[in-house]
Amino acid sequence: MRRQGGASPTVEQAFVAWISADRRHGIAYQQAERNWRDSAQLASSAVASNRKLMPAPFLMRHSTHMAAATVGIIAALGIGTAGLLRYGSPVEWIAAAKATTYETPRGEIRTIALADGSQLTLDTGTRIEVTLSSGERRVSLERGRARFRVMRDGNRPLVVAVPGGTLAAGSTVFDVSVIGRTPTIAVLEGHVDWMRRAGGKAGQARTLVAGQAAALDDTAAPGPAVAGEARWVSGMLVLDNTPLGQAVEAINRYNHVQLRLADTRLSRLTATGAFQVHNPEAFAHAVAVTFHLGIDRSDPGLLLLRPGPQGAIAPR
Repeated sequence: MRRQGGASPTVEQAFVAWISADRRHGIAYQQAERNWRDSAQLASSAVASNRKLMPAPFLMRHSTHMAAATVGIIAALGIGTAGLLRYGSPVEWIAAAKATTYETPRGEIRTIALADGSQLTLDTGTRIEVTLSSGERRVSLERGRARFRVMRDGNRPLVVAVPGGTLAAGSTVFDVSVIGRTPTIAVLEGHVDWMRRAGGKAGQARTLVAGQAAALDDTAAPGPAVAGEARWVSGMLVLDNTPLGQAVEAINRYNHVQLRLADTRLSRLTATGAFQVHNPEAFAHAVAVTFHLGIDRSDPGLLLLRPGPQGAIAPR
């Protein structure tokens, strides 16, 4: 609640320290933040104003043991095999080997739990397909970014397919991004084996260990993982001498109100700091103060950053 009204730098520093102290803090904060947003939407909805609630679907009006009995009847009759439930949709039975799709809209960061005990955190604008069967654990990351917290499952690794290659992991934690042209991998715990595919042929398998990062098409030695970039799961954008144009692109992915640079030369300026991805106004204000820029708010869906009265644009 203190952060909603435009928190002070002291509050933000304390928040970043708390988020970084334990991975469970980030998950808990995301849940609270999502509930906050949902309650705000509900308050302005027709349901909230007239209190006319629709009856729940039939299956949801029965107790859990009734649902379990229904599963048993379906299996006994040979109609199908009850498998995963599709997240965020009405109750839907699907075959155990059928892929389940998860997708996050603009601005949402969501953590989902898989049946094998693994957890996936999806960044904004992310789409994945998950297939869990007796012979395979497979996730196809089509777009966006995801954190994989993989639980060991015997000798069966979790395979992640991305454009241009595949990754295989046992018990480990790692991030995979397909936001840019080339998929990137950053390993936080354990190790990940990955293989690039080009022209339909598989290349040589490589291994990344905790603290390492690499681009999927990079044949050079892996580089160090940037600690600040791992904080995206808590809704923080951490910049370290990052070009302003790149920073604006990153924060725009989370918001309907977009930032724009009125002069292309502004994109070459570099910024350092930690910012809430869901607060473009605070980000624009910080950038404007730092580089002596003006903010044009004439368009309600746009924050346009213009050079200040000095007219000079120098790298900083």
